[in-house]
Amino acid sequence: MTRAHQVGVTLAAAAAVWFLGLVGILPLPETVQSQVWPAVPFLALVSLGAYAFINIGYNLLVFRECPEAYHELMQEIQEAKDDLRSNGVDVA
Repeated sequence: MTRAHQVGVTLAAAAAVWFLGLVGILPLPETVQSQVWPAVPFLALVSLGAYAFINIGYNLLVFRECPEAYHELMQEIQEAKDDLRSNGVDVA
């Protein structure tokens, strides 16, 4: 099972449980069913957004520079310039 299938099955199961609680088939206290349960998808969305924001911020803070990749890229750029010059293209 691929990662997409796992996520899809998990979301479908969560949606089914939420719907069962919303229509009253899943036994929940009246206060939870009428006030908290309808807001669960919104809370999940806010939690996902907060997780994504924190994850991106953390990865920006610990961003690792790759000097060997920089040198390799600069070498490839120089080779491309030399190749273009040999074909008569003016490269600044």
